Amino acid sequence: MTQPPLLKPASNWLYWTVIALVVKGLFFGWFLTRTYYHDIDGFLGQSNGDMMTYIQPVESLLAHHGFQTDVRMPAYPGVYLAFRLLFKPAVACNLVMLLQLVVSAISVYVLGLCARRLFSSDRAFYWAFFIYLFSTFVSVFDGYFLTESLAASASIFFLYTWLRFEAEPTRWLPLVSAGTWMTWSIFLKPAHAPMLAIPLAIWGFRWLQKRLTFRNLIRYSFLFLLPFALADGAWMARNYRSYRQVIPLLKSPWYPESFWPANYFDLMAFCQTYGEDFSYWFPNAGIRWLQGWGNNNFLAPVRWYVKEDLGPPPNYVYTSKFNLDSVTSVRNLCYRLGNGPMLDSVQRSAISAQIKEKMNRYTRSVREDNPLVYYVWAPIRYTATFLHGSFGYTFLDDMIRSQWPRFLLRLYHYAFVLIPGLIGLVLLTRRGLRRDDRLLVIPLSVAYCLVVYVVVLRHPETRYLAPFYPFLVLSAVTTFLSIVRSRQS
Repeated sequence: MTQPPLLKPASNWLYWTVIALVVKGLFFGWFLTRTYYHDIDGFLGQSNGDMMTYIQPVESLLAHHGFQTDVRMPAYPGVYLAFRLLFKPAVACNLVMLLQLVVSAISVYVLGLCARRLFSSDRAFYWAFFIYLFSTFVSVFDGYFLTESLAASASIFFLYTWLRFEAEPTRWLPLVSAGTWMTWSIFLKPAHAPMLAIPLAIWGFRWLQKRLTFRNLIRYSFLFLLPFALADGAWMARNYRSYRQVIPLLKSPWYPESFWPANYFDLMAFCQTYGEDFSYWFPNAGIRWLQGWGNNNFLAPVRWYVKEDLGPPPNYVYTSKFNLDSVTSVRNLCYRLGNGPMLDSVQRSAISAQIKEKMNRYTRSVREDNPLVYYVWAPIRYTATFLHGSFGYTFLDDMIRSQWPRFLLRLYHYAFVLIPGLIGLVLLTRRGLRRDDRLLVIPLSVAYCLVVYVVVLRHPETRYLAPFYPFLVLSAVTTFLSIVRSRQS
């Protein structure tokens, strides 16, 4: 391809990294001027309900009480600890965000290199670099005290080191590095653990086609899994000392019930039967109506610049065992429970028991009497809202009052990533099965993300897509490359 005069070669890492750092830095600086939720005085970024669950285990450790947590892996608290040993909590948190920004900027360049290696095209580098650079889908998390930013970068670094190994299979260091980045990703987000199977599946596919010896299949698998085996072995030893149980990752994937509003898990299970959002801190989440919330009524300091129109479950959810009046009755009970300061403990327990019994019965009824809704329509709804970005912060619905900038961000997501990305997944699967099985890593990663968060967990909060967003970008790149090549032929 003829290189445009303003675009330097992809090998000029300093040039491209500086561009990424400048663009991301400008957005990061603007974002800090819009933050409004701070769990710690002096923290400049945006807090959310998870922030303190990463900080408290470290503060407990520094107070000589041990790393006390049942719900967090040690990677992200470990990053905070590295700064906390030298600085006060607010400064340490701000430095974590700054680190996220720098690593995120580097990852933009590395994603471009991944595209170049995968598609053997300089044009692919430019497409991937600029599409990912100007998207807010992941960049917004650079300013949050959350794992999403580092997890997205880890996905990119894993892919790059794995592709380097694929280019030179006799070198073991890139393969161990790929396993290390995947381990880091898992210790940030334990739901990523089954991702370890994706390279193994590709090598197994190669072995079945007699393009890889069984000896090399075992050797590759061993070297790739070695970092995780060592790290998780140490973590399991810690868990056994703490709980006297063999726990590979987390003792519990959820905060204890006392952390949540009354009957939250009962209401959540019901919402999951028909694909409704149960994150009550997001606007238009169906669970908010069940809990008795009114439109645009959020607990301070949470705010949203989104018109809210709460309502009961749609008609297709109801069965012969419950109807609109039934769930309205539950809504009234939830409102009474949440807004009845004069209730004593006996009354509260009685109301809670009523809600639990009703919700469990309705949930079971949808699953048994309306299987099409539970097994088909609910996953379809969750997939659509997950990919659309309905439930999350990625399009700055809580930061920008004007609607048109947020519309443009969504338009960018659809035009440059989502629609071409979904098309690209089909193209990559076909080409991966026929010509270059390295390409399968992209559709397999996206498919895994959807299966786990949509089908298995039924918890498609948009931020969980962020670590897989680079794969969607690469998928979109293959679509754009195909269009260009078809026009040139």
